[in-house]
Amino acid sequence: MLDFLRKSAQERKTILCFGIDPVLEKINIGSPTGAIEERIEPFFHEMTDKLLEENEIAAIKPNYAYFARYGFDGLYVLKALIERYKNKIPIIFDGKRGDIGKSSEAYAKEAYDFWGADAVTVSPYMGSDSIMPFVREGKLPYVLCRTSNEGAKDFQEQKIGKKFLYELVAEKASEWGCGLVVGATSDSIKRIVKITKGKNVPFLVPGIGSQGGDLEMVLEALKEELPIHRINASSSIAYAYEKKGGKPVDAALAEARKTNETIRKFFK
Repeated sequence: MLDFLRKSAQERKTILCFGIDPVLEKINIGSPTGAIEERIEPFFHEMTDKLLEENEIAAIKPNYAYFARYGFDGLYVLKALIERYKNKIPIIFDGKRGDIGKSSEAYAKEAYDFWGADAVTVSPYMGSDSIMPFVREGKLPYVLCRTSNEGAKDFQEQKIGKKFLYELVAEKASEWGCGLVVGATSDSIKRIVKITKGKNVPFLVPGIGSQGGDLEMVLEALKEELPIHRINASSSIAYAYEKKGGKPVDAALAEARKTNETIRKFFK
């Protein structure tokens, strides 16, 4: 999986990941009462195709919850989306799985064998037996470490001895061969990079778009091993037309290019 991440990033000179979070009320295509697949698929297929064609993204991250809330119709769209981009670009299944061992084995088969994802987001709360089923050759679990949401402080920044909980998660996940989800909305990424230095631990970094994370701070922290990491932007790209006007695909491309102007300053 690391080779796939590196190759995709180096070919496109970006580590931008497009988070795909369908919101029917925001998709201004077709009839507002049309079939779900007829509304979601054209919107995101055209957008993702264009972003790939122009080399503006190096991964996609469909969020399971945003598809599942539309029932089976939404899940059919998710399956079609993954199949469309399989082997073309790394696909991160944002499902935030994690359960006791046997259940995690089932969830891992779902993410990798049924959905066909290359990576999956996983919660660390239940420990090693809940995470290890997701550690598989050619695949990658991204363990939630220090997330970008406001409530991350409730648990992740609690201290156990002299260390923050998120630092212990980073240490363990590094030992297990996992990646880490580290938000751009705090400078904790600097501390986590020190823990993982030289260990080839890929980061998935949300929070640079509508959450207002510090892109340059993140890039400075990750610059030593840049191609294995991914910086995610979801609604700031998909629904950029709400601020920029014009066609959704054109606005998305413009927003991705703007982000990549900063990212590409750090590519060697």
